[in-house]
Amino acid sequence: MKIDKKNKKNQKFPNKYLILGVFIFIIGSIFLLWRLEFLPSFNALWPLPLIIVGLFILYMVFFHNYREIYIILGMVLSLGGLFFLLVNTVLTEKGLGKIWPAFMLITGVSLLPYAFRKKKERYKIAIIIPSISIIILSCIFFLFSLDIMKLTFHDFVSLWWPVLIMILGISLVILYFFNKQLRNKDR
Repeated sequence: MKIDKKNKKNQKFPNKYLILGVFIFIIGSIFLLWRLEFLPSFNALWPLPLIIVGLFILYMVFFHNYREIYIILGMVLSLGGLFFLLVNTVLTEKGLGKIWPAFMLITGVSLLPYAFRKKKERYKIAIIIPSISIIILSCIFFLFSLDIMKLTFHDFVSLWWPVLIMILGISLVILYFFNKQLRNKDR
């Protein structure tokens, strides 16, 4: 009988260490930012509710079987909140005009857990390929927005546009072989 009560209590709060650990990590991060003087004021913490809501949504999806479509919302809220928190604290010298590709990066990264949660391989690939493409494009745009690349974007595209066609061709060939493998597996 005592074992049943203990199991019942653990089922009520099955992931208490995960929740407590994330909460303590967030509190520790705030204090670290404050101690390192990256936190100009507590007004800079306005993105914290976004992060907390996003993490809560992810928790509900992964541990309480909420619909998998909420993964994207949870990822966008938590990563977007983290991005704005960093802009308010660590990245204050960079303007949004310089770090705008981060929004694309957040979107691409947010799609990956959603893709891996899909049951059928065909759906996974249909989401993973655009996700990786968005991530790669955001990294390329970062090169120009942060002035790492000395060429202008126009000059870069004018010179390297055939590579985009080659990448598209390679992607289609990979997709062909992957779909062929899936069709053979279904038979």
